[in-house]
Amino acid sequence: MTAFNETYEKLAALQKESLEPVRQFHGVAVEAFEQVARKNYAFFGDVLEFAVSQARLTVEITEPKALFDQQLAATKEFAELVTKRATEYVELGKTFQESTTDLIDKDFVEPVRKAAEASAKKAA
Repeated sequence: MTAFNETYEKLAALQKESLEPVRQFHGVAVEAFEQVARKNYAFFGDVLEFAVSQARLTVEITEPKALFDQQLAATKEFAELVTKRATEYVELGKTFQESTTDLIDKDFVEPVRKAAEASAKKAA
């Protein structure tokens, strides 16, 4: 009976060890999801603010040239904000790319390399 218990414990330890990289990737994925969702929330808040301000301009300003000038200024400001948000998305993508590359190297590439080296030593 002891052999069975020991085998079961070894199997559980091997499963835990083999699933650890998946757990770590899951953590990165959850973090990415949260940050992208928050960025999207902020961006759509910006879109809402811009849309409402544009709609209000037509109510508050009656002269066509003044309306056009205000719309142009607001659109330029919004375009700058969208550019800033796009840069934030790019930086976020780079951060997650680095995180996943590190995990892939550590949890997949490195063990395969070590196994290949060990196999080559046994063959030699």
